[in-house]
Amino acid sequence: MKRAQGRSVGRVGLSRFLQWRFNTIAMRWLPRTLVRAYLGLLGRIYFFFSREEKEQIKRNLSAAIRRFPKKQPVDLTIRRTFRGIYTHYYEKLLIAFAHFGKVCRFLLEHVEFEGQHLIDESLSRGKGVILVTGHFGAVEFLPLFLALKGYPITMVVRFKTPRLKEALVRRGSSVGITLLDANAGEQVIFNALRALKSNQILITECDEFEAWRPYRDRSIQFLGCCSPLDRTIDLFHRRYHSPVIFGLICRLKRNSYKLRLHSLVVNAQHAQSTTASLKALRVLEEYIYMAPHQWYQWKQVR
Repeated sequence: MKRAQGRSVGRVGLSRFLQWRFNTIAMRWLPRTLVRAYLGLLGRIYFFFSREEKEQIKRNLSAAIRRFPKKQPVDLTIRRTFRGIYTHYYEKLLIAFAHFGKVCRFLLEHVEFEGQHLIDESLSRGKGVILVTGHFGAVEFLPLFLALKGYPITMVVRFKTPRLKEALVRRGSSVGITLLDANAGEQVIFNALRALKSNQILITECDEFEAWRPYRDRSIQFLGCCSPLDRTIDLFHRRYHSPVIFGLICRLKRNSYKLRLHSLVVNAQHAQSTTASLKALRVLEEYIYMAPHQWYQWKQVR
């Protein structure tokens, strides 16, 4: 996996571009429908000026489309993918800056929970749970939704702006969520293992390519690209033999979501050839093939 080297508006990137202070204020005080449309407009403006980045996304997506089981026009898939990118940043700002009470009620009313027994059974073993997710669907809703369901949550995240970090850390702490800054180095691993030891749910993303700690002798084919295999999830799993679950909050339609969970049990007889990291990427890949517009890491895949 390689990061595209396209230009950005003001060289700030889409995330920072959409987190202007006015936008965060608008998210709190204006109707959500209006803010959603406004952010979509800003996203189109951004890609109008960042044409190299836009073309990179289109090339990567077009190269992968031939593998999709559901055949649809390439142009339609590309348009839906860009709308999905704008929707992701709308959801990010919603979680961080909209009225917190309204956000909590929204999640409890509009997110379904499929496979909750997998978490309950895993936590009953007292070794914590490694919940693997990806940059897919409404991932921003995941930690808060689980915390509202009464689960202790620790999540490894990357913050694009100090303002976003401050808002999310403050809100998370009020409902029992601990956010670990992925840029904090080895301290992140120590705190993540401590969370598992205290029987919490540790949420980590398997497609944060820039943060991978790859095996020296293992590689993977992901969306047609060859890459070294990350060993971070396997490191967490081996330390306490914590159960590993894969979960995504999928968008069903506007204001309708479903959290889907899958057990990633690694058979001891095949532990050398099949790892939790590999199985997580395989499940994510299946979801991407079915709904490419819900994944927003296309710029990072070559």
